[in-house]
Amino acid sequence: MTQKRVALAVAAVVFVLAACGPAATATPALTTTPRATATPGGVPASVATATPQSVATPTSPKPAATAGPTRGGLIKYAWEADPQTWDPVSRLEPSIRSKGNVFSRLFTLWPDPAGQCNSELTPWLVERWRWVDDRTAEFTIRQGVKFHNKPPVNGREAVAQDVIFTLNEWVREGLVGPKLKLVQWEAVDKYTFRLKASFPWGGMVLETLGHDYGPMVMAPETAGTGGRSWGDPKTAWIGTGAFVFQEWQPGVKWTMARNPDYWKAGRPLLDGIEYWVMPDISTQMAAMRAGKINLARGWGEIQTEDIKRALPGIQVLRCPASSNTPGAIFMNTEGPPFNDLRVRRAVSMAIDRQTIVNVPHQGKAIIAPVLRPGIPYAMTVQDFAPEVRQYLEYHPDRSRQLLAQAGYPNGIDTVLNIRIYRQQNDQAVWEAVGEMLTQVGIKAKLEFMEYGRYTATVLAAEYPVGQMAGGPVGQRTPEEGHSLANPSFKYGGTTNRSRVNDPDYEKTLEQFMGATDENRRLELARQLQIRHVDQAYRVVLPFPFELLVLSPNVRLTGDRSTQDRSAQLETAWIAR
Repeated sequence: MTQKRVALAVAAVVFVLAACGPAATATPALTTTPRATATPGGVPASVATATPQSVATPTSPKPAATAGPTRGGLIKYAWEADPQTWDPVSRLEPSIRSKGNVFSRLFTLWPDPAGQCNSELTPWLVERWRWVDDRTAEFTIRQGVKFHNKPPVNGREAVAQDVIFTLNEWVREGLVGPKLKLVQWEAVDKYTFRLKASFPWGGMVLETLGHDYGPMVMAPETAGTGGRSWGDPKTAWIGTGAFVFQEWQPGVKWTMARNPDYWKAGRPLLDGIEYWVMPDISTQMAAMRAGKINLARGWGEIQTEDIKRALPGIQVLRCPASSNTPGAIFMNTEGPPFNDLRVRRAVSMAIDRQTIVNVPHQGKAIIAPVLRPGIPYAMTVQDFAPEVRQYLEYHPDRSRQLLAQAGYPNGIDTVLNIRIYRQQNDQAVWEAVGEMLTQVGIKAKLEFMEYGRYTATVLAAEYPVGQMAGGPVGQRTPEEGHSLANPSFKYGGTTNRSRVNDPDYEKTLEQFMGATDENRRLELARQLQIRHVDQAYRVVLPFPFELLVLSPNVRLTGDRSTQDRSAQLETAWIAR
């Protein structure tokens, strides 16, 4: 469906491409850059297997199939802590991951196909939509959708004015708040509303409504008589979603029950969901062995192997992490040596990406040239022409030659600024990177920073000229937390962490931002990715997998593993 992909294409390339910025040295125009082929849809089918270069679906032996989906049973989900707030707009954990079961999104990122890590923008509470022009989109919500039948909303129908209220609330907080400030909205009639930007913005739908931190329709009555009174989840968490909030026992669990009036016929299949508070992974593992929980997230590979031995038939879903830490190598290109394209390419070819997959990640990661696999229009290594692909491959001898050609026959002394990581795996990746750079003559001192200092320097793009930095690559939707229209993507902006300046790149980026024709977006997306790799704007490290662990009898048909921050459990069922 064409409408599903209209917004995705713009955001698909932007976060990784624009945040890295454009090049500092004089380079050929985009039209002279070698091109490659890519297909929309993210991960090629040939890649979606359980191998070190894969985006894996369940990797444990599947339990014997039952006759089909059955009604009844509970999902018992282990969580690290109680919700920090019950404000539906909040992006704080863990409420942000569970509220999607109570509230309905206007759009969702649904798996394509179901059970895979690829995804596409899918209308949810919105029934249909269209572009009025390149700045205006019109949406019609489904008729007959009811809020949960409990005070103070009492099961009334959801209408366009509820969407307007929700958008007004979402501006004040959350990752899409700044994006919503770039548009205006109005209700056209009872079931129709419009968004209008002040500039051509082909990615407006995804960036404002389709982000997984995006708006979930709320009723004004839930704000309380004083407005914005979200302290009691029994009155604040009243939506149109598949499950109705029941109770919260602080420090123990919070629960939801099936919505008998849900607008999707026959759903949900579960009787309800229980979120159990278990801060310690060892406690979660013991609870899964005992049958107290049947779903968990955030475990490492060692823990999952342990539970698979203890509980035959356990299922492990893996998808590339929505936020890649360690992420990528940035280089301050406002002065030597990294304003020289040859030096940047030398850095890229010094990195043995497959060894990073095999050793620190123990095979549980995937090489991604620019975008996270699974994002529409993401290109794989093989999609690039050989003359560009070489900069994604491990060529230490060629790396040394480039350094010598750039005037550094004895190598370079520099600093690699990175944050102190709590996970040993992330630190091991950076130590491996440091060793690889040293082997070609780039002697990079690893400068581990406390988070406050790291935020003020690396994340603010304020680290010194002549130095490097390591930072996360977040692509949940796929362009996390930012808009193409955000000035911070331009030269000098805080998310341009390589501090590069390429007018050709920015011109193409602006064209990409405004395009609404799908074929045009695909072509611009290819050009941007090729330019990114050819100019070595930053070196993206392999994406580790996020894990979701399921008991043998749990079925998550249609679930996106951990990629959707509010996991849709309405299609889940318990095999008998």
